[in-house]
Amino acid sequence: MSRRSFLGCLATGALLSSCSLAPKTLNFYNWANYIGETTIPDFQKATGIRVNQDTFSSQDVLFAKLKIGLEGYDLVVATDYMVRRLIKHQLLAPMQGVSGLEGLLPRFQHKPWDPEHRFSVPYLWGTTGVAFNTTHARPVPDSLSVLWEPRYKNRIGMLNEKRDTIGAALLKLGLDGNSVRPEDLERAQRALLEQKPLVRKYSTDMIDDLVRQELHVALGYSGDVGQAHESLPEVGYVIPREGGYIWADNLCIPHDAPHYEAAIAFVNFVLKPEVAAAITNTVGYPNAVTRARELVDPRLLDNPLGYAPEQMLEQTIFQEDLGQGERLWDRVWEKVKLHSV
Repeated sequence: MSRRSFLGCLATGALLSSCSLAPKTLNFYNWANYIGETTIPDFQKATGIRVNQDTFSSQDVLFAKLKIGLEGYDLVVATDYMVRRLIKHQLLAPMQGVSGLEGLLPRFQHKPWDPEHRFSVPYLWGTTGVAFNTTHARPVPDSLSVLWEPRYKNRIGMLNEKRDTIGAALLKLGLDGNSVRPEDLERAQRALLEQKPLVRKYSTDMIDDLVRQELHVALGYSGDVGQAHESLPEVGYVIPREGGYIWADNLCIPHDAPHYEAAIAFVNFVLKPEVAAAITNTVGYPNAVTRARELVDPRLLDNPLGYAPEQMLEQTIFQEDLGQGERLWDRVWEKVKLHSV
């Protein structure tokens, strides 16, 4: 995933102290390419609050920075399972003064990771499934098994996120995608080690690789695959028959945020239907605001790459907090990533 630098005010590993002292500042920690083209300039113009955006490569990186007490971030984007983890570690501040929660989609009104929206507000959501190139992947895949097929050697992409990639191995084996049973994770580890010689890359940004047709099949996020499809219509996407994940990224405020009011102002801004729709139309991921749907590009509606049909979503599960099992997943991931082929 391409990395954006802060728009001023970023030093290596930490925000410059002058940033946190700025009178009207918002330090935003986000995935790259995960905001509307004009969202930040429009917010700055409307409020006078300067936004400094930094980007992370994985949720583990986000957690590590917040856990070690790296100060300076006012607002972060955390996936549903990570919100649970951040709450458990007391790393988030309660969000007060948020308006527009009543306008959220029913699916996110009482979300399981934070039912009362005390610490998080849904931002964008999507699914994790199989991307494929219709020219090279024949027949059209409908199973995770395609990611293990030797004929696609060096043309397979896997996500550089342990929850998605280990989870895919578990689902492929017919196991619980949130399992913390050692025997299940041992089987998933063996499957991923067997697969590794076939994999071209592990990444959280495979849009360009799909467009350049360097990848013929990949584990991917629906919105990213949608962006690739816009550039190359031969790129397709399916939630495999074994199942996939539905997830939601959330806006959260770190417990030590220096500019709390600025963070609340930004959350309220992106909950406006016209702002939420513009973000969706830029990045391809659905938002959680009900009234924004009527302003969204119609091509994203009832589309697996955008607002997936309900019957397709029935094949998905949320990623749960693993508790102490997180360590087992970490060990599996370390062995997979360090294993030489």
